[in-house]
Amino acid sequence: MNGVLKFVFVAGDVATFIYLTFFDGFTYNWWNWLFVIPINIFLSTIWPIYWAILHWIA
Repeated sequence: MNGVLKFVFVAGDVATFIYLTFFDGFTYNWWNWLFVIPINIFLSTIWPIYWAILHWIA
């Protein structure tokens, strides 16, 4: 059971990062990748909180 929970958490992490980076509609330019990618990594790490609260606020 522990392995299944790890897989679910990592799969949610990767899926959230891909969504935030490519499908969220954010316009990237040559300099904002330096700020946006670390923020996306952080938000994808806390993906249960992001999908439960933060995604619906914006």
